Amino acid sequence: MNLALLAKQGRRIMTRQASLLYKVLKGRYFRHFSFLNAKVGSRPSFGWRSLLEGRKILLKGTRWRVGDGRSIDTWKEPWVPRDSDFFLRGDKPKWVNTIDSRRGVE
Repeated sequence: MNLALLAKQGRRIMTRQASLLYKVLKGRYFRHFSFLNAKVGSRPSFGWRSLLEGRKILLKGTRWRVGDGRSIDTWKEPWVPRDSDFFLRGDKPKWVNTIDSRRGVE
């Protein structure tokens, strides 16, 4: 398969959440997650596995638009630039858990 085409389809899934394709895939494969965090799941179709291969290209260039910051877990999400990757290093401070619990984040 053409990975660029699959990445383009993945981007459409991310941006066109009113589409029938998005609703079908969301219900079948990533009901409790976003497309970027979706797992392969049990008995995945060839099409779904192919979209996940294209998603790898999206993940290399995709970054968060921070906005108000409520949906970002800074200790798990790649949003702070580094030389080798985009993840924070070190232990998560205890005070972060109290902020997360007030927002309803696990």
